[in-house]
Amino acid sequence: MNLEVLKFSASWCGPCRVLSNILQGVKGITNIDIDTNMETARKYNVRQVPTMVFLKNGEEVHRVSGTITLDKYNQILDEINLNK
Repeated sequence: MNLEVLKFSASWCGPCRVLSNILQGVKGITNIDIDTNMETARKYNVRQVPTMVFLKNGEEVHRVSGTITLDKYNQILDEINLNK
């Protein structure tokens, strides 16, 4: 299984900075600034930041917008892995 996590954010976004601090040190997250990567944000239909898109084998399997806890992040990963 190939799992990819995209985290869409912006430098001017307060909740994005909070989420970055929460997920600091977590490996496997691709950070995407919506101001410099507008095409990617459009491709994934990102309407607000922060938004995290979870992809399994290239297909979106989960999405969450807003700030989440590290426990919630790990819970999402566990749920995705259970649904192999």
